[in-house]
Amino acid sequence: MSGISYDWEGLQRLVKVERFGTRAGKPYHQIVYYISSLTINAAQFAQGIRGHWGIENRLHWVKDVVLDEDNSRMRQGNAPANFSIIRSLVLTILRYNGYSSITTGIRLISHNLEQIFQLIRNVPTRVVEPNPKTFMVSSS
Repeated sequence: MSGISYDWEGLQRLVKVERFGTRAGKPYHQIVYYISSLTINAAQFAQGIRGHWGIENRLHWVKDVVLDEDNSRMRQGNAPANFSIIRSLVLTILRYNGYSSITTGIRLISHNLEQIFQLIRNVPTRVVEPNPKTFMVSSS
């Protein structure tokens, strides 16, 4: 691979993770590798990896599979970002109100406007200041 250079001096860890499990009733075995400049131990790496996949499974996968976000035809302006925020808000409200299955929650309340408003009223309000390191506003 010409034209690509690597800074091997910053490399601290090579991590191999083997995963075994069952999906859709079929067993699977998966091997993945991580390269890192961090100097943390195996338990800390495992915690970080589980944390990442927890976010992936509880948010991104649900938004894609359950709420069909990837098949959205909205492509222009702020619509994609705005609807992504709305989808995240829906997930947050349903989870706050005890729905562990988003699909079930949506089925139970989707045609009951009164219950939707009740769920929204049930969420406590709290003002959270944006983190200046992660919150950016563009002026274009």
